[in-house]
Amino acid sequence: MMQIDTIAILGAGNGGRAMAADLTLAGFKVNLYELPQFAGSIEHILKSGEIVISGVAREGKAKINLVTTDIAEALYGVELVLLCVPSFGQKMMAEICAPVLRDGMTVVLIPGGFGSFVFYRVLQDLGINKNITLAEVATLPYGARIISPEEVIVHINAINLPTGVFPSTRTAEVIKTLQNLYPAITAAEDILDVALNNVNPCVHPAPSILNTGRIEYADDFYLYREAMTPSVRRVMVAVDRERQAVREAWGYKPPHFGLDPDTYEVFEDYFGRGGVDQAGKKMRGPLSMKDRYITEDIPYGLVLYASAGDVVGVDTPACDALINLASIINKEDYWQTGRTFASLGLENIVPAKLKELLHNG
Repeated sequence: MMQIDTIAILGAGNGGRAMAADLTLAGFKVNLYELPQFAGSIEHILKSGEIVISGVAREGKAKINLVTTDIAEALYGVELVLLCVPSFGQKMMAEICAPVLRDGMTVVLIPGGFGSFVFYRVLQDLGINKNITLAEVATLPYGARIISPEEVIVHINAINLPTGVFPSTRTAEVIKTLQNLYPAITAAEDILDVALNNVNPCVHPAPSILNTGRIEYADDFYLYREAMTPSVRRVMVAVDRERQAVREAWGYKPPHFGLDPDTYEVFEDYFGRGGVDQAGKKMRGPLSMKDRYITEDIPYGLVLYASAGDVVGVDTPACDALINLASIINKEDYWQTGRTFASLGLENIVPAKLKELLHNG
């Protein structure tokens, strides 16, 4: 098991700030990094070195060990790196990290969406041949929101964090290390197992797309309060059933963490029953069709599901419909810009060969 001295957290959005503050208050030394172009968004934290965290996680004022926009400084002497950025930022962050990575480091994407394989491809493309272990988690450890330049609030904590390791031969060691940070971490078969168990693309896109007029017209909007009506719910469940069918065709066994077709519980397997009322209904948005519920969950979620389905002969008509509608709405071809097996260099892969690669590295 890796000895944890200092943890680097890359990305200072909702999740990154919550992780940095909570883990600091748990007694870990944390280096928090943000891209230089976003320095303005963390100006207060750069000056004070402090994040106030409230809600249901550890509460208080956390004095962060280091807050920086210098990646070499952030990773100096660090063995465990937690990368907490949207899927569309994972490749860029991998390219920035790559030159200063060292043998023996572990990089964990929280969440992943098969982004750890993207990270692997970046290292390959740059000719970096170092002993790096990659991993990814199915979801964030918290439902959190930034509420001021210095404060983040945690509405809910995850009770289950499925985690895949690449190569999966290193799973036991990495899981044991990460459980020191988050006891809810559990071992998945591999990183594709985790990527296909991300339920956000089943939860967010359908109610967002089917409420486009409301979102664009209203001054305010709360997805979990307003959008998940019985009819919309049926579309969400149809998407989720397609995801589960893809998982089964790839040979992944339960649990599939599916949506409950009879209730409005949408993430109880990860955050516990009652999570919609406890946290979801408090979370504002989306307020535009450029929100991450569309621009992340569709090209990096539904497109991945559909592409994985193509490889194993599983049709995904509900996913396809939402992808096509979102492409029209946002005037972007998400089939071309999204995360497909072709974009990952896997267009001709045989499932057994991919699983062998994910196992052995």
